[in-house]
Amino acid sequence: MVEYELTEERSNLLRELERTSQITFRKAKASLYKNPMQELSPSQAFILEHIAIYGPKRISDLAEKLEITLPSVTGLSDRLISLGYVTRRRSEKDRRIVLLDITKDGQKALQGFQRRRQQILSFFCHHLSTDDLQHLIRIYNKVLPYI
Repeated sequence: MVEYELTEERSNLLRELERTSQITFRKAKASLYKNPMQELSPSQAFILEHIAIYGPKRISDLAEKLEITLPSVTGLSDRLISLGYVTRRRSEKDRRIVLLDITKDGQKALQGFQRRRQQILSFFCHHLSTDDLQHLIRIYNKVLPYI
C-alpha cells in the first residue's frame, strides 16, 4: 500500500470520516437486527439475494463471489437449510456438484428482509435530497475501487 503525505486538515477529516462511518454502519446494522421476528441476518439475506438473482450456486462459488470464507458460507447455508429457505441438490450435469437453491419460503423471507432494509434506509435518508443521495453514491463509487 502506498503511503500518502497528509496535511493536518486532511488527517482530521479522515478521522472524522472514520468516526461517522463507524457510527452510521453500526446503527444501520443494529436496526436490521432490532426486529425480534426477523429470522434472517444480513449475511444470510446476502446469500439468498445472490441465489435469487443468479440461480442455484455451489457453496464455494458463493464464498468467492460474496468474499467470505468457505466455513462461513457453510454455516450460513446450514442455518438457511434448517429454516427451510434453501435446499441442497445435486447438479444434473455433474452429480459430484452440490448446489444451493432458494425455496418459496426463502423468497418470502428475502422479500420481508428487503422491505425492512428499504424502510430503514428510507428512514435514515429521508432528510437527504435526491441530489444528496446521488452525490453520496458517486462518492462511494469513487472509493470502492481502492478498498
